[in-house]
Amino acid sequence: MTHNRERHTEVPEDHSTILVLSTDGDSRLDALVSGEVLSALLLECTMAGLATCTVTHVTELTVTREMIAAMLEERRRPQVVVRVGVAPAADEPPKPTPRRPPNEVLRLQS
Repeated sequence: MTHNRERHTEVPEDHSTILVLSTDGDSRLDALVSGEVLSALLLECTMAGLATCTVTHVTELTVTREMIAAMLEERRRPQVVVRVGVAPAADEPPKPTPRRPPNEVLRLQS
């Protein structure tokens, strides 16, 4: 079910898919490799015109991570959950997010 349905009246039903990137282990290398795969996945989805939403907070907590792991093949460790779908066409592109000048957020020290 789509939230804020009044914003997306042309979307009768949500047909998104949930993907779980998982690894055999839980080492730093496993986390690094899953990050590399996530990067490739997000780029491929973007090139295919698909919308994505990464969900990592559910894999950061032991209780929810174990719930997800219970749905996966034996011994797989969930790293990232990604929702993939087709975004409804917007009437007009969203306005750019205002950016602060670099001197407000960056300080160089020698």
